[in-house]
Amino acid sequence: MRLRPITHILTLQATAHSPDTGRLICAGYMELGGGRRSIRVIECRGGEKAAILAVEKVLRRSHIYVSWGGTNLLVPFLTAKMLVHGIDPSPLYSARHIDLERLASEHMRLRSNSLYEICKFFRVPISPILKTSRASQTQSGRVVLSRKEAALAVDRCRAEVAALEALTRRLIPLIMAVYRDLPSLL
Repeated sequence: MRLRPITHILTLQATAHSPDTGRLICAGYMELGGGRRSIRVIECRGGEKAAILAVEKVLRRSHIYVSWGGTNLLVPFLTAKMLVHGIDPSPLYSARHIDLERLASEHMRLRSNSLYEICKFFRVPISPILKTSRASQTQSGRVVLSRKEAALAVDRCRAEVAALEALTRRLIPLIMAVYRDLPSLL
């Protein structure tokens, strides 16, 4: 049996990019290289704090988490929301974060910052729901979403996790070259 770090793919959907004007709609995650390939979505039906506590629990189990644009969006958003709700944000910083958007930009000089476009470039299967921007998926600053908007956000969350997992697998050689101190992710 080969030991490997527990690596999660992590994404979220919110009503706005800014934590002071938006609220979490849902977070999606899956374990990379796990025996089962199930995508889990944590919806904010029980409230934002309950969803963030569930994300924090996933992060506590993670050695590494992979995101798209996490350095500028996911990490600051979750940090602020955790602090607002009295949740310790240290698991967010204890696990190693790999931002695939930053990797694509800095190490491959790919011009697009769209997950959809990067997946197309690498011929990674991707859901058409990701073709539209996040801004058009949710109403900026709107706290109450219609059922249709919430369902669309959940679908987008699932699609992002699946795309990120496939893209991560495709980029393993680059990830291992850039982050030389990491043990094999798969």
